[in-house]
Amino acid sequence: MSLPPDFATECLYGPEQWYITELLTLDAENGVVRGVVDTTRLGIGVDAQVATPGHPKHVPGAVMVQLTGTLGNLHAVYLLGLKISAGWSGFGTHIRHAKFPSLGRIGPPMEVQLTVVRHRQFRGQHFCTYAFLYTQEGREIYVSEQSAIWFHGPLPELGG
Repeated sequence: MSLPPDFATECLYGPEQWYITELLTLDAENGVVRGVVDTTRLGIGVDAQVATPGHPKHVPGAVMVQLTGTLGNLHAVYLLGLKISAGWSGFGTHIRHAKFPSLGRIGPPMEVQLTVVRHRQFRGQHFCTYAFLYTQEGREIYVSEQSAIWFHGPLPELGG
């Protein structure tokens, strides 16, 4: 399925940074968001790579981390109802246990998945811990656990 038609107004990033070309799952009951990335449409991050025999063009780590933001945004807006157009916003706070077990190749599609590990509300803010798993042709290419905060209104004091 396509991304929701209102995602352009409900996303904290412009379409050139979404990278998800097809939405597979928005499952509120199990806290899962899944999508597909067309690895031939990743833009400047790939275009700027210098390919050599030992260093082929590949899915950049920066794109993989940016995808966590897109998936988190889809989770917050469509599974938690935290609409950006209603004043909600969010930021990633921690990246834990991130690893790149295989090189993401340009060409084959990549499946990306967010699974909610923990969600709690405190003082009107939502704190989420997510597990991310990206695969390509059955191989894991990115695995991590990351946290984010979602809040309404002005930026809260996040600590230091």
